[in-house]
Amino acid sequence: MKTKIESIVKRACKNTKENLQECFDSLKRTKAVGVDGITKLDYQKDIDINLENLVESLNLYQYRPKPVRRVEILKEDGSSRPIGISCTEDKIIQEMSRQVLEAIYEPVFSETSYGFRPNRSCHDALRRLNAEVMKKPVNWIVDMDISKFFDSMPHKEILSMLEERIGDKKFLRLVSRLLKVGIQFPNGVVYDELGSPQGSVVSHVIANVFLDKVLDKWFEEILKPYFSGYCEFIRYADDGIAFFEKEEDALKFLKVLPLRLAKFGLELNLGKTKLVKIGKVEAYQKELLGKRMPTFDFLGFTHYWGKSNTGKLRLKRKTSKKRFRRALVSLNQWLKEQRNRLTLQQLWKIISSKIRGHYNYFGVTDNIHTLQRFEYEAKRLIFARINRRSQCKSFTWKEFNGYLKIFPLPKPKISVNLGW
Repeated sequence: MKTKIESIVKRACKNTKENLQECFDSLKRTKAVGVDGITKLDYQKDIDINLENLVESLNLYQYRPKPVRRVEILKEDGSSRPIGISCTEDKIIQEMSRQVLEAIYEPVFSETSYGFRPNRSCHDALRRLNAEVMKKPVNWIVDMDISKFFDSMPHKEILSMLEERIGDKKFLRLVSRLLKVGIQFPNGVVYDELGSPQGSVVSHVIANVFLDKVLDKWFEEILKPYFSGYCEFIRYADDGIAFFEKEEDALKFLKVLPLRLAKFGLELNLGKTKLVKIGKVEAYQKELLGKRMPTFDFLGFTHYWGKSNTGKLRLKRKTSKKRFRRALVSLNQWLKEQRNRLTLQQLWKIISSKIRGHYNYFGVTDNIHTLQRFEYEAKRLIFARINRRSQCKSFTWKEFNGYLKIFPLPKPKISVNLGW
């Protein structure tokens, strides 16, 4: 097996100009630039020379990634999520490394892992969640959250895991340099033995390799034989949900989970991790008593019990309040910054793209009413911000609706069926 893996690594890491050109072509033009300020378009102007120099530095073991530019993204709870933005040339190397790691680990990753994997999406994870609750004897779930996972990933343990399947020292040295890349702060560059830039092309693949052993395989191979009832675990990146038939099994899992994470330098976020009674039996009993079932959030959706069109109880989902508010705040902030920089036609094109992206993600079974509410609130925001482009109002509300008839924004619709 290791011989086969080595051939994959050598074939992918040929460090040829053609190979790196393909990695460069796969990068998106609209991504933010790193500390050197070089965009993809800038790098492309002298692409032949740039790639030849990059090949030489790789072959001579002289390649060193530049520090990442740190950007703080505000979260709903008032805290921030750090995002690391790499330079264009480093993104090329990250893409090459991602392709190698995927070729090696995709065949052995757990079937219940969905985040940042080819041909798998968040909607697939949501379908699996729905199937577990509706079709399996599930009565309890553990909704778990790892505290600051991407800031806490231990380099030493990750590299040790990679060495179990990869013997190519050159490639391992390259991954080590990508992990240990410095972070640019106003006062200088900081290096650490923990964490991986969340904006890195390769970070999520490395995270999957790490969590596949820490959580997925551990649950499947070690814990399952000790549980007396049905159980399953699904994971999307660092977000995971464990399903249990029996409460005692769920409590056992909650007891050993912090110890397992601590063994690898991780910490369970106790404030966001919770045990929820969510099964069909409990839902029917609460319905008879006129009581409401508890809800839980996963991947931006609030999951709750409701009635179908035929009057049967089933698990439903809608956009979570946090994600709903975050989408509107993001749109409002963008409009404030761009309303006087772009023409109305340019604004309208980008607004349409942003709204379409929201509908593509959240346009799932049962969520039409929340999408319609988002449409209404988004229109109000757009109307208010466009009318502040100058001292005089651009539109009355009636004129604005007339403009919408000529240049309509995307309409909310259900485009993803998650199954019943």
